[in-house]
Amino acid sequence: MRWAALALVALTLTGCETTQEKAAKLEKIAELHEREAAKHGAPGKRGLAIVHESTKVRILATSVLHSSEGVAAVVTLRNTSATTMRNVPVAITLTSASGTAVYSNNAPGLSPALVSAPLLPAHGELTWIDDQIPVGGAPTRVRAKVGEGEATSVAIPRLSVQGAHVYEDPTNGPGAEGVLVNHSSISQQELVVYAVARRGAAIVAAGRAILPQAPAGASIRFQVFFIGDPRGGKLEVSALPTSLG
Repeated sequence: MRWAALALVALTLTGCETTQEKAAKLEKIAELHEREAAKHGAPGKRGLAIVHESTKVRILATSVLHSSEGVAAVVTLRNTSATTMRNVPVAITLTSASGTAVYSNNAPGLSPALVSAPLLPAHGELTWIDDQIPVGGAPTRVRAKVGEGEATSVAIPRLSVQGAHVYEDPTNGPGAEGVLVNHSSISQQELVVYAVARRGAAIVAAGRAILPQAPAGASIRFQVFFIGDPRGGKLEVSALPTSLG
């Protein structure tokens, strides 16, 4: 793989080169890494920037949620194509009632889950959530842009969510819990479980859980803590694979 090749190049920076020559080569390697990351929707050290919006993925709806736990931005996406897309960049800007921008997810170093959707199956939908937004500025609206992801024809590992339900945590308030089952032979890393609660068409609560590992064939319990109040709403929980093998 190209990532492995770049790593091997870094290991060969030895011999009689000067410090300046080594530094120049390392900078070139870093630039190669960043260009490779940009192809896959990763923000790189310069942060997320979408130049060309996707022609395949549509934004169906956006919303902002507030509670004592914080602020969450919710973006519902639909893949209108017959091709599965992975690592789809999602750029958001939250604005106040006056239209002033108070937060954007373009800072360098954000995790991939906060700047992209891991997978969008052909003709599929995903309700993407960012619940790590700094509180401040009283955001009332979210503007979103979606970049072009990476098309893939690889079979999608099958995951399922079982027994998901809302419960009351004595410390953190209402949340959701359940079991993520990896039915495939492919281990998953940094898997995001998205949960929303709806009353009618409106999303009234949203949150995420990050599973560092979901081994092949394993069942993993998860807990989601909400921003907003899910009580009385219809719970929807989804998880899409981060690794296709």
